Amino acid sequence: MSGHVSLPAAGAIPRGQQQELDQVKEPGMGQTDEVKGDSWGNQLPDMLVAYYRQHGVQSLMLVVCHADIAAANLQLLLQHFTANNFYVQVNTERTLNDLRHVSNESDTPEAPPPRTFPADNETHWQLSFQLPALSYKLGILLLKFNSPCAQNLLRWSAASENNYFTTNRYWLLLTQDLQDVNLLEDTEIFIPPDSELKVMWFNPTEPFTATLLDVYKVAAWKPLKRRLVGQNLRNSRHIVHALRHYGSPITYRQNLDGVVFNTAIVIAFPDLFTNIEDMSMRHIDTISKVNHRLMLELANRLNMSYNTYQTVNYGWRQPNGSFDGLMGRFQRYELDFAQLAIFMRLDRVALCDFVAETYRVRAGIMFRQPPLSAVANIFSMPFTQGVWISILLLLIITIVVMLLEMLFSPHTHNMSYLDSLNFAWGAMCQQGFYVDVRNRSGRIIVFTTFVAAVFLFTSFSANIVALLQSPSDAIRSLGDLGQSPLEIGVQDTQYNKIYFTESTDPVTKSLYHKKIASKGDHVYMRPTTGMEKMRTGLFAYQVELQAGYQIVSDTFSEPEKCGLMELEPFQLPMLAIPTRKNFPYKELFRRQLRWQREVSLVNREERKWFPQKPKCESGVGGFVSIGLTECRYAFGIFGCGAALSFGIFLIEVICKHSKGIYRIVQGYRGMSQ
Repeated sequence: MSGHVSLPAAGAIPRGQQQELDQVKEPGMGQTDEVKGDSWGNQLPDMLVAYYRQHGVQSLMLVVCHADIAAANLQLLLQHFTANNFYVQVNTERTLNDLRHVSNESDTPEAPPPRTFPADNETHWQLSFQLPALSYKLGILLLKFNSPCAQNLLRWSAASENNYFTTNRYWLLLTQDLQDVNLLEDTEIFIPPDSELKVMWFNPTEPFTATLLDVYKVAAWKPLKRRLVGQNLRNSRHIVHALRHYGSPITYRQNLDGVVFNTAIVIAFPDLFTNIEDMSMRHIDTISKVNHRLMLELANRLNMSYNTYQTVNYGWRQPNGSFDGLMGRFQRYELDFAQLAIFMRLDRVALCDFVAETYRVRAGIMFRQPPLSAVANIFSMPFTQGVWISILLLLIITIVVMLLEMLFSPHTHNMSYLDSLNFAWGAMCQQGFYVDVRNRSGRIIVFTTFVAAVFLFTSFSANIVALLQSPSDAIRSLGDLGQSPLEIGVQDTQYNKIYFTESTDPVTKSLYHKKIASKGDHVYMRPTTGMEKMRTGLFAYQVELQAGYQIVSDTFSEPEKCGLMELEPFQLPMLAIPTRKNFPYKELFRRQLRWQREVSLVNREERKWFPQKPKCESGVGGFVSIGLTECRYAFGIFGCGAALSFGIFLIEVICKHSKGIYRIVQGYRGMSQ
């Protein structure tokens, strides 16, 4: 920022920046402060360097609001910081009040936070102290925070639209009067549990000693909580030892004293919803139910409670740029966080922050592989190609042998030569023979032919029965599904409609336009309806797989569970707990939710609420009803035979009455002439 004085990480202080620091000192007070500065020695600067180095800070912001701080003291601090490779920025009261280079643009233009800092230009005034979102650690050192400028800076930083008290900003307030800590009781100075703010009280006289306090508030209206980090600290080793022994401050801040937060939960199917703990309806609003126990445990661990709102929609962007449902409440800053996890999407990042992921929901297209008879000609499958060729050769050999027997036999036969063809075909079809063969050689031919046909017919029939009960493996990908005879239904949820239209995969887009978008709105249906249609017909249903597994376990028979397949047209993002922007308890919540995952509470709820894929216990199918689909090739052969016989019949009629037909035609020609 142009209003700051930036110092390099090494070397002496430039002349221009020295003049900036000299302006801090008031006339007539230099000699007194010089004495105090000399009494510091190197102890306080060394301790400050050790403090920030222990926290991994390399970038430091020095805020000087008091005008009576000697330049010699500041120069001593800056020399220590620069000598230890710290990048230092200096803010004075003049630069804090310089608003010429402050931008009014919000970091979140889609959902700007409400203004909570009241500017009255007496005790509250706007500052140029603007901190962008930081990915690195920043140290903020505030000297003598009992001045009006420092108090205003703390109020400005605590405003909800700023929330500069976060875990990666290490605030350290210096004072020589321990009573200055009471100034932090101001209700407008909210030091949240996520903050890293400490107060160092030091006695500059000999012997030099310092006391380090960790302070925070449960809520803005709650009293200030203080915890001793270390006392009688005299050098850098003492402060490093105290910080290591104290550990992470947030571990001491797990009691929120019953603070009530505004939250929301989504009940997408209120007409079917019974109870948040109802195990008999696990597939109804599963996302809300599976996260409920986690959020309940969070409230118990942190001693807080919820003021819960109910919505029916997770929230999606509308044409005018606003959001409906849950995200609309976040956009209007009506909620602190949600009592459930939602999909992490880019369009939601501008409205909320995601603190911790919980579960992954899979949405796939479930279907039963169509029966083999629906996708293939099962009448050609019982035998291999070699067997079919052998059968054809058997027919030819039988016909030839019968013709030779008729031609050279000394006995006469009451049959024509073409009857040998009828005999061979009838034997293969188990139809018998209408001619009484009297000689022994002919009977041997008939007997052996019918015995061979019985064996072949028995094998063929047995294989047909097995094939009628066998599922196919014709559908292995989304492309196969798009070319299959299966119709497709989609679970009636908003995200299905959105993710199908947002998909960039060409196969998914082709499937959507061919089998979903072209069918209209009636393609969207409830899970119970879609899964029943899938069970009873050639139907595929796109559903949350966990909900589909529950319905399969409840309604499908064991044979019907075999052959279940699933394909995922798109990958859904992880579910995560959302909070409003600048939520001051975000890190505290994140740690608690991570702890629940580490101790397997998340895994327990997942096993409890997410049914596993049903196993096919028996691959043997039961009774199978044969329909027109299975018999279509038989009807096709019958139709072809009927058409052929009718055509031959017409030819025979025409040939028999050809002369009469010819005379009739000639008569019509004579009349026309």
